[in-house]
Amino acid sequence: MTMKITRLTTHWDPDEAHTIIEFLDRLRDELWETYGDDILVLLRDGTLSRSIDEHQTQLPFDDDVQF
Repeated sequence: MTMKITRLTTHWDPDEAHTIIEFLDRLRDELWETYGDDILVLLRDGTLSRSIDEHQTQLPFDDDVQF
C-alpha cells in the first residue's frame, strides 16, 4: 500500500475555521440525506467493515490495572 498525503492549510483565523466547520456539517447532512439508506445497507451487510484495519480495532485488554 502506498501512503498518500493530503496537504491542508491548518492555520485559519477563527472565522475561516468556523466556515469550514459549517461546510463540513452541511456536507455530512446532505450526504446522509442522499446516501444514508445505502450506507446503512453497507454497514448491515458488513461491506464497509472490510476497509477497517483489524489491528486498529482489536486491542488486548488483558492487563491488570491497579487503582
